[in-house]
Amino acid sequence: MKVIEKIKQRVNGFEISTKITFGYAACFVILLAVINFTMWLGVMNALYSPAEKTIRFSMKRVEEIFRALEENYTTFNPNAFRGALVAGVVLRAVDERGELFIDTDEDYPSIERFNRGILKDPPMFSDDEFEIARIGSALIYCAKMEYTHDDETATFYFFRTITSELTLFDDLEKFLLALDVVGIILAIWAGWLLSRRILTPIKTMNELAREIAFEKMEGRIPIGTANDELNELAKTLNKMLDRLQGGINRQQQFVSNASHELRTPAAIIRGYIELLENGGAENKALVQEAFEAIRSEAYNMQDLLENMLFLSRTDRHTQKLNKKFLDLDDIVGEVLSKMKTVVKTHNVELIKNEPVKIYGDETTIRQMIRIFLDNAVKYTPEGGSIKVSSKIDGEKILLSISDTGIGIAPENQEKIFDRFVRIDKEELVSAANGSGLGLSIAKWIADSHGIKISVASELGKGTTFTLTIPKSSVEMSLDFGKNQRD
Repeated sequence: MKVIEKIKQRVNGFEISTKITFGYAACFVILLAVINFTMWLGVMNALYSPAEKTIRFSMKRVEEIFRALEENYTTFNPNAFRGALVAGVVLRAVDERGELFIDTDEDYPSIERFNRGILKDPPMFSDDEFEIARIGSALIYCAKMEYTHDDETATFYFFRTITSELTLFDDLEKFLLALDVVGIILAIWAGWLLSRRILTPIKTMNELAREIAFEKMEGRIPIGTANDELNELAKTLNKMLDRLQGGINRQQQFVSNASHELRTPAAIIRGYIELLENGGAENKALVQEAFEAIRSEAYNMQDLLENMLFLSRTDRHTQKLNKKFLDLDDIVGEVLSKMKTVVKTHNVELIKNEPVKIYGDETTIRQMIRIFLDNAVKYTPEGGSIKVSSKIDGEKILLSISDTGIGIAPENQEKIFDRFVRIDKEELVSAANGSGLGLSIAKWIADSHGIKISVASELGKGTTFTLTIPKSSVEMSLDFGKNQRD
């Protein structure tokens, strides 16, 4: 077992090209061995079968002569047996006293010499009723037949030499052996070429992958013209690198923006602390101002961190939603009521709020509506108005939040849902008042509930966000109940 384990370890340490080369060569050698063995079987059968058939045929002809002699023995003629023999077959007959009385070839090896050369282990293809002897380079087949007449028994020996066939067989063995050696060499060479052709694209991928670093992600694997698995692998790896590069870019941008957002409140808090340490603590008005500023910035930092943690959970797909059937009109009414209590600088009005049920997570739905309302307050000057309307439109609900604020330029309307982005007059800039993450969170919540967001805005006149929310139906209720039971 230790030897086998060592062999496995050595094999596993080979390069793939070496494994392919020797694997291809091994398959070819096995195929060659099967072909050669099959050929050998055929040649051996062709070698021994004719000798046996000619001897049997000759024995049958001699038996016919015996039957004719039984009818008229006076016509016995030893030379009659010569005509009964197939060419190449030699006949000898010996009586009970061991005297030879029929010999069709006097130059043929004697019976005694044949008996001395009989093989103890005859060839696998030989018939058991035959004796086989090797005399010099010749292989001789022999079959015996006894004949009894007038209480006297004679033994007939039928011989057949296959010397020429053996020479052919030996030559064939040498030829096949040479062919095997050449075939193995060609198989290794062909396997080497094949492995190089197959593995060249993989080596190119490997070299390019080594060159790609965290700071250098622009490299891509070249795509060939062939429509094979390697090209599909290259396309897949390139797409993976695109996603990886996009994720790294977003991560770097996120860290950069988060650092920028946290730097401002941290600097404000540090400035007030240093001011108080340098004698400002005696000034009650300054202490109160510092207290209010530090508290405000601490809340802003807390909101920023909470929003960042929320988005981090969404990126990792770990943000949980507890969906159930909700009364949207109750949620909209409660959020608007609380906002009117807090916001005294704007005219907040609920135009329409039709009773309707939806299927979703109550906490995040409330959070999404508050984000749009806070956004409207933030970008609407004091004294402006904010109007909310919720109405049923077929199988959907249209929830709109309109304001009379600064508006959004058409080219910027798709960018407002990016992280750490806010609108300041006509331009998109890094958030200075707020985290700049609210609309990104609202967009994720909407997407998680199958809600579509549309924006209609005009600079200087205001913005309207319209949420198209799927309405829950009886069918949905039944499906939900079934899923709960399952």
